[in-house]
Amino acid sequence: MLNLKTIAAATALASVIAFAPAQAQFVGGPSNVTTVKNLLDSGKDDQLATLEGYIVQQVKHEKYMFRDSTGEMLVEIDDEVFKGQRVDPKTKVRIDGELERDFMEKDKVDVYNLTILR
Repeated sequence: MLNLKTIAAATALASVIAFAPAQAQFVGGPSNVTTVKNLLDSGKDDQLATLEGYIVQQVKHEKYMFRDSTGEMLVEIDDEVFKGQRVDPKTKVRIDGELERDFMEKDKVDVYNLTILR
């Protein structure tokens, strides 16, 4: 015969399993796209940022110039972030990253996600 502790434990486990898929559905809120000018003028070190525009030039390995309608800035994009996607200066992209403001260096965004906009 089942005792009360076993029934309570089974009920608790079943309720946890029943609600687990609801937690997995969350994908985040809307992104707040900012501009290069806004980021350079008032961005804070380590601030998360989303930009939309064009990667117009490779400066060094994994370093690129990014341009939107308000200006240009340096971005660092690891090879893995491209995920095999081909991007040229005419390809509009959305980048998500973190603003890096280091003493004696140009401000840049360290990109962790790149999406091609169609």
